[in-house]
Amino acid sequence: MSKSYQLHPVTGFKQFHAVLDEVYRGNKQYIYPLRTDIEGILSDKNKSFTGDNLRKWVVLADGKRPVGRIAAFIDETRNEELDIPVGGIGFFESIEDDEVAELLFSAAEQWLTDKGMKAVDGPINFGERDKFWGLLVRGWYRPLYQETYNPPYYQRMFEERGYRAHEQCLTMRGIVSEFPGDRLAGLAKRVRDRYGLYTKQIDKNNLVQSSHDFAQAYNSAFNHWPYFQPLSGEDILPTFQQMKPIMDPHLTCLAYDKDDQPIGLAGLIPDINCFMQGVNGKMDWKGLPRFLYRLKFQKKPRNCKGVAFGIVSEYQRMGVYPLMVDAMFQSGNRHTSRTYRYVDMATIRGHNEVMVKTCRKMNTDIHRVHLAYRKALTPDASWEAFEQMDVSGVEMGEYKSKG
Repeated sequence: MSKSYQLHPVTGFKQFHAVLDEVYRGNKQYIYPLRTDIEGILSDKNKSFTGDNLRKWVVLADGKRPVGRIAAFIDETRNEELDIPVGGIGFFESIEDDEVAELLFSAAEQWLTDKGMKAVDGPINFGERDKFWGLLVRGWYRPLYQETYNPPYYQRMFEERGYRAHEQCLTMRGIVSEFPGDRLAGLAKRVRDRYGLYTKQIDKNNLVQSSHDFAQAYNSAFNHWPYFQPLSGEDILPTFQQMKPIMDPHLTCLAYDKDDQPIGLAGLIPDINCFMQGVNGKMDWKGLPRFLYRLKFQKKPRNCKGVAFGIVSEYQRMGVYPLMVDAMFQSGNRHTSRTYRYVDMATIRGHNEVMVKTCRKMNTDIHRVHLAYRKALTPDASWEAFEQMDVSGVEMGEYKSKG
């Protein structure tokens, strides 16, 4: 008996979250994203939300079972920097049924077209580019915290509807204990002696000052990049405060010049997805105690995830990156190599050749590949896609389907 599918716009999240149960039930590899993270992005809690630049839809099977979802949005600030107005879609999920996918894509694209968009990027995040960005196309393993994970058939669903690869987002993995510690120590000493540069960790007891310095380094490092949006210390402080319970200061570093100006930033966090199995995205009275218990007592090796790296352009050839990595590696009597097994450098852009080469010098290599696609919504839309690397040698991994 064939199913009947109906598309519904939604403002709440109950059915939106419930789609994940249909798509990933029985997949032992999958880790549900935190519901609070998704709700903070797709609501008026998001600073990119202006009142009428966000929509969400779900598809119900036979009027009751949520089997697909999508969000469409317009980042108005980012569009000021682009040659054509571009909308975004994200948080797409669908059972393996093209009728469901077509209902979702058509609704999102029509809404964006009606709002004057000439192209659409997806799947991407509504806001910052360091999370939930791109479609997983190589490397099916347990996802990192705030990293997109999806069934392999999503790639066909996007590409058959005219979406073309626009930008690569790489996750580069290394074994922490195999970092070239001795070589880094020598490089770092020469940088300190020659240029008078030094480093500090983020101070959990003075997050206001750390937020200010982080924002200053971030703005100076990235103001020449496409999609750049300046940040203030006030923008960063709430994130630091939210991360404080899991923040490991040994995984953070700020670099300063001899005049005490911030010139570089490096930030990693413990990958909390190591402890999220069975929590199902809900930090409620059931999920929170389970998560906290595992966080404190679980003995299996922990991993860490890189979330922010940047160096002011005039200092990029002066050894600031090895200086910061060495500071984190040596910190606390090599606390990081004793505590963490893998380090994952997430959302490294494939066109950022300097960063890719630098990561490889740290004994990391490509472990997962995400693609952000772009599709024209009007005949006159044109653009240049970012340069992309050959990733054919990256292992595919194995999608742990419920079958």
